This record gives sequence, structure tokens and C-alpha cells, in this order.
Amino acid sequence: MKKTFLVLSLFVSFATLNAQENELVIKEGSVLVLGEPSVNGYEHIDFPRKNIILKRGAVANFNNLAGEKVVVKNIGTDNLTALLERLDGRPFFRFYPKVSSDIETALAKGELKYINHKKQEAIVQP
Repeated sequence: MKKTFLVLSLFVSFATLNAQENELVIKEGSVLVLGEPSVNGYEHIDFPRKNIILKRGAVANFNNLAGEKVVVKNIGTDNLTALLERLDGRPFFRFYPKVSSDIETALAKGELKYINHKKQEAIVQP
């Protein structure tokens, strides 16, 4: 009897925890923040390679982008890719006004973060 009560109470508590998860819908115009890059730069945000940036005459320092606010300008038909633009309107590395990204994996890996910094699961909708 005690085991049955314990199992039932655990089941009810886990069911209520799953019911309290918040979901955030990302759509065009959503504002996100760039997180810290990994050692090799951003993996899920498609910035040009460092040698291409250097050939065009800009400094390829990805650490300076951390904390920059970006706006989702366009979401692809597959709901996985999105075009990002800086909120202040300046181009990335002086020449690239927009970059594409795999938005769900970038959010999961911490390359993109929400403004309110709440850890929420993202559902991308056009």
C-alpha cells in the first residue's frame, strides 16, 4: 500500500512539472541576443570564415559580437533557418548586413539567447 501511494504521488508530481513548461514562439521581428562563441566561432550561425572577413579588410573577432542584440528578419519555409540582422542596423564585420542561422540548435547550444534569459523551449513558426 505504501509503495502504491509513493508511486502514485511521484507520478502526479512529475505530471504537474511537465505541465508547467513555457513555450516561446519565435517569429519575424523577435529580438534575440548573441551568446558567447565557442573556440572555433559560432557553429550554428553562418558567419563567413575568418579568412574571408580578413580579405575584405575587417577584423574577424567573434568575441566582440557576444551580447549583441539581433532581430529575426525572415524565417525559412522549413522553420529551422532564419535570417538575423543586428538591432542597431550596423552590418556584421562591416560588410555583412544579414546572416543565416539554424535557429533551434543555436538556441539549444547557447549561441542565441532570449532577451529575458528564461530557459524556454523554442518553437519556430513563420
